[in-house]
Amino acid sequence: MIMYILIVNPTAGDGKALRVFKSIQNEPLFHQLSCRTFFTKYKDHGEELAPQLIEMYPDKIISFIVIGGDGTYHEVLNGLKSHNTIPLAFIPAGSGNDFARGISSKLKGVRLFRKIVTSSYYRPYWGGVYRTDRRKTNHSRLFANSIGFGFDAEIVRRSNKARYKKWLNKIHIGSLAYVIALLECLFRYQPKTLTITQDGVTTTHHNVWMLTICIHGYYGGGMKIIPNSKMNKDNFSVLLLKNISRWKILGLFLTVFWGGHQHFKEVSITESSQIHFSSYQPVAFQVDGQSGICESCHVKKETKPRSVFQFNK
Repeated sequence: MIMYILIVNPTAGDGKALRVFKSIQNEPLFHQLSCRTFFTKYKDHGEELAPQLIEMYPDKIISFIVIGGDGTYHEVLNGLKSHNTIPLAFIPAGSGNDFARGISSKLKGVRLFRKIVTSSYYRPYWGGVYRTDRRKTNHSRLFANSIGFGFDAEIVRRSNKARYKKWLNKIHIGSLAYVIALLECLFRYQPKTLTITQDGVTTTHHNVWMLTICIHGYYGGGMKIIPNSKMNKDNFSVLLLKNISRWKILGLFLTVFWGGHQHFKEVSITESSQIHFSSYQPVAFQVDGQSGICESCHVKKETKPRSVFQFNK
């Protein structure tokens, strides 16, 4: 029997994902169709579950449906790295949900579930591939939204650890956690020197605050980091911020919610199919809201698209 596989992160969005799943569970279509549900129990569990389920139900899965936030989607996406022919759908229920914004998904919850299981709005999607020097193996990983290096990654790291993020999620202003973390990092962060290669051209940049590589225009819970960025199979949108004062950084980030920062002279936006950067000192990075440390990283597009549910009417 063919089936839909639901992977649910019950803690995403401070329990919102679990509430969304329970409402879907009461939907008649959930019982009329063959739907199997699996809950993540710890960090990276979604990445472990996805290939296990493919092995458990070979040639029987219609689609994976992820209920959670960008982090949960990131995990399942990487679990399906070697299985790009299996369709993937996302029901946003986290604190950021930038992937849903990036694919212009307007429906939510039960209404989105109904559309997923009764229509065929699956479209090609080219994810990003990255490999850092800190990886224990030479294997690359995938990302769905963006990967950023520097100041914004420090903000993400602090925001993810902050106790106030859970409280803000409860009152539906989780993106404010990013703003608070920004203020905490503003006077502590030290700009870096980066050597960047874009499509074969290498340049060295001093006093770099951040380098952000995007598949679409949103990150940080709805901020329009590169407003005109459009998903395509060939290029990323790349933002470089350097030579800016700390006080001006504050003003710049306050304009990110409507895209005003792109007009600052310290901001440059380009497009590239492949980007490599290196630094002589550790640099914080964030990818789909997860954070880490590296000294170099190579980023490129997936060569083969995967099928992702994209209904934006």
